[in-house]
Amino acid sequence: MSQCAYQLEIDKVSAAVAHTFEAYDVKNPSGKYAYTSRTIAAQLGISKSGINRHRAGKCICYRTDGQKSNKNKPESRALLVGQSETHDADGTSSYQTMSATPWGYQDFRKFIASKGQDPDKVTFTWGVTSNPAGGYWNKLNNVKPKPETFTADNVVDYAAAQARLRAYKLPQRIPGCGLGEPVAAVLNLADMQLHKPDGDGLAGTLDRLMNGLENFEDYVARQRAGGRSIDELVMVNNGDPFEGVSGNYANQNHTVHTGLREQMNTVLDVWETYSRELFPQFDKGQFVTVHCNHTQFGRQGGAKDSLTGDSDTGSAFLAEALQRILKGRPEFDHVRFTIPDDQMNVYTEAAGVPMGFNHGHKIPGAGADGFEKWLNGQVRGDELAYRARVWITAHKHSLQFFDLGSASVFQCPSCDGGSKWLRDTAGRYSQSGILALLVGNHTTAGWSDPALI
Repeated sequence: MSQCAYQLEIDKVSAAVAHTFEAYDVKNPSGKYAYTSRTIAAQLGISKSGINRHRAGKCICYRTDGQKSNKNKPESRALLVGQSETHDADGTSSYQTMSATPWGYQDFRKFIASKGQDPDKVTFTWGVTSNPAGGYWNKLNNVKPKPETFTADNVVDYAAAQARLRAYKLPQRIPGCGLGEPVAAVLNLADMQLHKPDGDGLAGTLDRLMNGLENFEDYVARQRAGGRSIDELVMVNNGDPFEGVSGNYANQNHTVHTGLREQMNTVLDVWETYSRELFPQFDKGQFVTVHCNHTQFGRQGGAKDSLTGDSDTGSAFLAEALQRILKGRPEFDHVRFTIPDDQMNVYTEAAGVPMGFNHGHKIPGAGADGFEKWLNGQVRGDELAYRARVWITAHKHSLQFFDLGSASVFQCPSCDGGSKWLRDTAGRYSQSGILALLVGNHTTAGWSDPALI
């Protein structure tokens, strides 16, 4: 039989199988074919040998040179029936093809590649069903691209990353010069309560204040040596700089050392000493003060019976006195003052970071929950409270830190020698000291390096 005749025979069998062959190719209970090859061939109009070849799972194939190939080798077998292909609206493709042998996983991968797709970049399912004609339907379903796991934005060039890491060196820092973002050093003088007799009294508090002055200078020198570009000092009176003489607790009238005049002069001496020694070491300077409870002026005794307003306090008066003392002296021309009228919240900006201050006697509770509840109320009517990224408060005589996400909160310890009233009412006490920290955009939080000095 010629090549053309063989090919015609294959085409006839293919057509027959695709339409009506299944109706004839059945077996009886004894296992024999119900219809002979000759009978089926007569019904379908093809040769008996074509039916026999089809039942045996064999077919006629040809090499590229036109000669008959070895039909018993699986890789040389041709399809008895052509391929069908469907496409769904979502881009999914399904294929069916018939071969003399069932396909394995690699056969399906090759078939996908023959369709112009990368087998590694598509998802697919497959199945194999036997065909009465002696071949196998190889079904390939759900052929669609795999979802992209990575995008161009998050795929790391490993070679570039490796080269970068191996070549990295820490920047060379010259001690004292400072690099990067400008930074402000913030020094908090909280609850000095000078002339208070508790603990070690005035002498002990002055010892801590003089040691704190030396320690702060060392602190700034270490930070500058480490590369911090500290060009600004923010000195803060966080409230209660002197004790007062009446109104805050019952025995105050009888135990406080000296009168109001001496107490206020001692505060000025401390602030002037700190200003004289520190402000000339910085390009920029600020003095910030807040209103508080212990220094409130009262015409009928203490805070409870006071016949005056919130602005009438010793803290504000002493800050104004210091401003007058430093005014006109060239070594303090760069210092600016923040002194409230009757506001309990005081705001400034240090090294580009918005800051908020208050003494803390208007804040309920002694922990993060109380401060957060208070702040949530403040921001509803005070835009500056909302903007502050760093809050510094005092009054609670204990060092605490709260991270609220939108703001960081530092609660200062006291400079005094302790509080009998606090121990009697709450049973608590904490270490005395001075809180120092750096503020600026050198960190995402807006601050760094807090220290108790």
